[in-house]
Amino acid sequence: MLANLALATVFDVITFLVHAAGLIALTHMVSFLLAHPVLNGKQGETVVAMALLAVGLFILVGVEIAIWAAGMRIVGAFQDFDTAFYFSASTFATIGFNDVAPAKTWRLLSSLEGVTGLLIVGWTAAYLVTSGVRFGPFERDKHF
Repeated sequence: MLANLALATVFDVITFLVHAAGLIALTHMVSFLLAHPVLNGKQGETVVAMALLAVGLFILVGVEIAIWAAGMRIVGAFQDFDTAFYFSASTFATIGFNDVAPAKTWRLLSSLEGVTGLLIVGWTAAYLVTSGVRFGPFERDKHF
């Protein structure tokens, strides 16, 4: 149990650091895109920037899922990375399909991955809404 908690703590710290760095990078990317317009019209730039932001968030969460999957694979919770990634994706998203399961020793670790995923998904949603208000196309007190 202590090994699960210790490893989950390490994965949590890595995940949250990667997420924070990713959000900072995405914020700079959107700011740059909006400051250097390529399309004619502000609304078009906003749509492109927000679409790229959504894709960036999807990739960022995918990287974080891969971190957990790699960790699960390294400790021997799964025999191959593909299964570990599939399991981590469903656990991180708190869907929790039960068609595959980690080795019994690492079940607590997978539960803690679900808690981490819940927090990261909430943080990501809050960031996306805030970005929609900050960069457009939404306005405070008008759309929310």
